[in-house]
Amino acid sequence: MSHFLRFTAIVFSIAMSATPLLAAPVKGTVTEFKSPSGLVEQCIRITPFPGAHYSKSDHRQEAAYCELDVYQLALCPKLWSTSPGTILYQIDASDYGEDFAQFEQQHCRSGHHAKSAAVHHPATFKNSVNDRKTSATYAPSSWVYYHLSRYFDTGVRVPVAVYRSMDAAQHHQRVVKPALALTSGHRNLKMLAAGWQFLDGVESGTASTTAQAAVLTDSKQQVFGVLLDNKGDRYGPEVNGTRESGWGVGQNLDFQQTAPFLALRSELPVEEAAKQAIHDARSNPHMAAKLPAVTPPVQVVFWMQDVLEITLLDYLLGQQDRIGNIDYNWRWYWIEDGKLESKAAHGKEVPEKLKPFKPVRLRQSAINDNDAGVRAGYANFAKKAGMLDGLRHYHPGLYQRLGQLAADLESKGPAYQWMVNDAGLSTREADAITSRATEALGILRKDCASGRLKLDLDPARYLGAEPFTGDIACDTPGP
Repeated sequence: MSHFLRFTAIVFSIAMSATPLLAAPVKGTVTEFKSPSGLVEQCIRITPFPGAHYSKSDHRQEAAYCELDVYQLALCPKLWSTSPGTILYQIDASDYGEDFAQFEQQHCRSGHHAKSAAVHHPATFKNSVNDRKTSATYAPSSWVYYHLSRYFDTGVRVPVAVYRSMDAAQHHQRVVKPALALTSGHRNLKMLAAGWQFLDGVESGTASTTAQAAVLTDSKQQVFGVLLDNKGDRYGPEVNGTRESGWGVGQNLDFQQTAPFLALRSELPVEEAAKQAIHDARSNPHMAAKLPAVTPPVQVVFWMQDVLEITLLDYLLGQQDRIGNIDYNWRWYWIEDGKLESKAAHGKEVPEKLKPFKPVRLRQSAINDNDAGVRAGYANFAKKAGMLDGLRHYHPGLYQRLGQLAADLESKGPAYQWMVNDAGLSTREADAITSRATEALGILRKDCASGRLKLDLDPARYLGAEPFTGDIACDTPGP
């Protein structure tokens, strides 16, 4: 534990707390820290989403994030891509005279990540940045994606996310000012530099009141955002699409020419659809270069499920920046006691303990960049590009959960209340999600009722798991 104050409490209502807390936009389990100037900072493990299922790993990761005292860490500005972020590093401070600034001065300029021995990167801090010259990022989007993905029990990896506030003066001095110097004059970092300039104006007090309100707490002394950790290797055209048609609707249509998307729209049975889709997708030479003819159909079947989960989340939350941001991690998958199990695959050799189960090594998709959703004004490309239209296969459990969610949101039930009370969304944002959930269910329900859409996609079955059980009727609960 650091020499700064830290304690944890479960806060059901910020206004009811016995200590003078910040008016944080979210509610949950609060851990407090004190900055060198005496400001009380907060890390908040947001209240669980009603009906969601969280793993032990999720709980451990949330707790680990809220153990991070930024004044016992080195902080570096993110110097790649288009949006600002603060990279947190755990280092041996004794190697730098117990002065984290020495590490920051020596290593933060080195590029994609600080290059130094014995450095651990536990998290990234990202806040909202929305200006005419910047890319679009909205911190609440990341934590809503996390919690909603656990409600849908996605196979796609969506990173754990917690709320964090930080002394704005400290963030400005240690991160923003160095970032301005390091990105200035680099034409390929023009949008990123604009993001850092925006934060400079907000944290120095020269930006508009509206801009400050989106980034600072109500005291205007702290910047708030999300702590998370992005892990994964970037897919090529085989999942992200060729992106031949440029940014916007075009590349979202290209995404729909990938093997998993083609298979989802095929009238053939699932396994045959996967095999045929590999052949059809490879008619594009750019796709053929990244999608071998020997690609196992079971991988495409798992990708089909990934695509359903990604497009549904993106449709509901109005995601603007998905294509090109789908990653993967290698995992072993096997059936044990009739259920699908998995673990990270480190290498191609089957671990001894898993050999009796005859596991298969597949790529698990990950959506790590989830910060361009929820906010009004973002372009919902899943909707604009018609990604829910014309589907012929769907997972029964995912369909059922969507129906239950849509019904809850329409009645302003627990899920709706979580969004406006615990996740800190405005009623406008929650109402927009409600409207899109009703729309999404309506599209799928119409195709299901007509017989065109079959609730027959269950990837675990293709490895020998017991089939999905439960009410899988087309008229699943909904508005």
